[in-house]
Amino acid sequence: MFDRWPTPHVQYIADPGGERFLGPLGLVDPNDERGIAVPAMLVIGPDGSEVYRYQGRDFADRTTDDDVYAALDTLGLPAIEAPVGGPVAEVPEDLRRFFAAENFGPYFMGNKFGALAILGRLSDPAAKAMAKEHQQMADASLEAWSSLQ
Repeated sequence: MFDRWPTPHVQYIADPGGERFLGPLGLVDPNDERGIAVPAMLVIGPDGSEVYRYQGRDFADRTTDDDVYAALDTLGLPAIEAPVGGPVAEVPEDLRRFFAAENFGPYFMGNKFGALAILGRLSDPAAKAMAKEHQQMADASLEAWSSLQ
């Protein structure tokens, strides 16, 4: 994963099939037979307690940075230097079925404009709020990606 994504301050772990981490945490996508996770973010406190959990409704549903930062702030911990991440597991040679880094920008750009188009067609306030939330998630993802370039 690290070989494909330029994220030096993220440490990736692999859990093929979801038996080691994803299953016990309840994060395996029930609609995916490969044991792939639903989008999720967990903040774990120093005592091992779960301080924050966001579990996406589907493959495109993500939390916001502000919600994660707010959860981190509740811990009252001092800031630390970002650790250097890197691979902790073998990266498969055949990556054809995996999301490639060069597709990240176009993927979220398509998400953004798709959400904007749908937003313009909706009249129900709850549906409009969901489309706006998706558009904001795509914007945040694009902004984060551009900061790594």
